[in-house]
Amino acid sequence: MPIHMEIARIDRLVLIVARGLVTADEIADNTRRLIEADVPGFAKIIDVTGSRSDLTREQVERVAAMLRGDPQDRTRGAVAFVVDPNRRGFAESFADVTKGERPIRLFSSLHAARRWLRDGGAHGGVMGSTLHDGVRVWG
Repeated sequence: MPIHMEIARIDRLVLIVARGLVTADEIADNTRRLIEADVPGFAKIIDVTGSRSDLTREQVERVAAMLRGDPQDRTRGAVAFVVDPNRRGFAESFADVTKGERPIRLFSSLHAARRWLRDGGAHGGVMGSTLHDGVRVWG
């Protein structure tokens, strides 16, 4: 399976790593597993540097809708995507579709993503995406 997920409940952290070509069905399956694990308030690091997908914006919107669940529940954790800054894909689309719903940032390294979550950057400032003019990749 090109998507691997680990849940560290004691750290309230989900780590997802995608490799190779990832299909819409595989992303939907992983989304269902996230919902079943009941971890909406956990921080998430999603490493997509070694993957690619051909999801349409509509498919990304469906994934986001599945994850939203109850619209009154505002306990969504921060999401730190680790991306290849030379490629656009699922991470950028997901961040755009969910702008304002939770803190989301794109990083070029796992270390920078972990530091942002560890140092509380996900909780400082205004809730929502930190993307400006499309995509901003941090550290």
